[in-house]
Amino acid sequence: MIVMISAQGVKASPADSFVDSIGVNTHWGDPHPYFPQYDNLKIKLAESGIRYVRDGANVVTYNRSADLYNSLGIKTLMISGGKKPGPPPQPLDPTQIDVQLNYIKTQALAATVAIESSNEYDLEHPPNTSWVPAIRDYSILLYTKVKNDSVLKNIPVIGPSLTSPDAYEAVGNSDSFMDYANVHIYQWSYCPGFSGWDNNGSHSINWYLNELVPIQTPSGKPVQSTEAGHHNYLPNGGVSEEADGKYTARTLAEFYRRGIYRTYKYELADGGQAGQEGVFGLLHYNITEKPSFRAVKNLITILTDKGSNFETDTFNYILNGSMDNVRQILFQKRDGDFYLMIWVEIPSWNVTAKFDLYPPPQQLVLTLQDTKKITNATLYAFDNNADVNIINLNINNNQVFFNATDKISIIKLSNRTSSILDGIYRLTPKNALHLSLDATLGQSYYRDDPNQQWIIKQIDNEFYRLINRATGDIFGGSAWKFERLSNDFYRITSKHVQGQWKIDWIAPSFDK
Repeated sequence: MIVMISAQGVKASPADSFVDSIGVNTHWGDPHPYFPQYDNLKIKLAESGIRYVRDGANVVTYNRSADLYNSLGIKTLMISGGKKPGPPPQPLDPTQIDVQLNYIKTQALAATVAIESSNEYDLEHPPNTSWVPAIRDYSILLYTKVKNDSVLKNIPVIGPSLTSPDAYEAVGNSDSFMDYANVHIYQWSYCPGFSGWDNNGSHSINWYLNELVPIQTPSGKPVQSTEAGHHNYLPNGGVSEEADGKYTARTLAEFYRRGIYRTYKYELADGGQAGQEGVFGLLHYNITEKPSFRAVKNLITILTDKGSNFETDTFNYILNGSMDNVRQILFQKRDGDFYLMIWVEIPSWNVTAKFDLYPPPQQLVLTLQDTKKITNATLYAFDNNADVNIINLNINNNQVFFNATDKISIIKLSNRTSSILDGIYRLTPKNALHLSLDATLGQSYYRDDPNQQWIIKQIDNEFYRLINRATGDIFGGSAWKFERLSNDFYRITSKHVQGQWKIDWIAPSFDK
């Protein structure tokens, strides 16, 4: 269906607010098969750019969270809910609250982003017990102790996570003992924006936000989804790793679009155990990447924009073409550039026959209707493997033509002469396409050597640093200007050297 959406005076969201909405679950402290892999997982966390993890409040987590914060700036959502000793399931033990809060104060205060009440206690309580008053009493006591503590009082408290409508109804209004509502949004083999499979829309986003959340917070407190995501166990509601990569990116985007404050993907790495519980990870058990990991890493790389709060601008545009199921979010960075995120919210996986779907692209036209002169439009298009293709889009008569797909696409709109994403590149001179710039050899055949890989890091509106990946040296000791030419090469200019080079994006850049 060909329709037109006029977006007059759209107020952009800060690009970094999307990055800040992303978290991931870990298992540092329980007997989990990937527990010994901490050092390798820490490296991948640094590479991903994820800023928040969620884990149980215990001695190992306190130590890990302090290390992650001190070395990478990553903060931890601490799950309370200490149980009495013995084989599980055991009842909640309110006497452990003081112990946990003391550890947080003394060992992980700066590293703690929030404290959460017990995890899914409606499933994990001993049988034939009065679990409802137990979780309510525990949550009230936890909230009271946090807010009455002069050191902890400013740390948000997230309500208890529950797993069914009956459990939400039983526990009821929790406004008085939480700062954020809590939902675990699992949609199994369905796409993030599916409408549900019964008259109530069960397991759709609407169902969680319109049916369950108001029970927990009648006053309408903000929501966090402390668990969400898909798994790769096909016999029981799983999807392929390829579809998972598409759905992970779209889950984060769709949840953000629907106002969920932060979404914690479940989980960082596969556990290795049999069945669905072993294959929820962004990473395989051996710490190799899945498409879902690359999807998160690339989203963060494109949109990250740390800094102080700033007032975003409005932007006028018209989007028309084949608009069925098209979703969009407008972002802006502190340098003034706009980023329009677009995707088509349709299935990428056949739920019944269990195979990947490849819906045709939908052609769209972006018409720029703004006094702000846009001179560059750069498309960052995610592919089926969650890698990113960077394409310079032509602007003709203030119109940009492109395809929307079931993968995330982001169009960067800038009025600057250069439009390069911070990242790792190889540089190939126009007059010698068989060679690459080499820190040690000058120019050499490309051999995937860090000496031939260059971190391009933006300094201001015009200039970039060109840093060698192997040595850390700044090329030429200077700032460089990159001007895209009509032949898809760049003119690279500094005080000393200029020429035309081909720029090939290798991978996102990340700072430890």
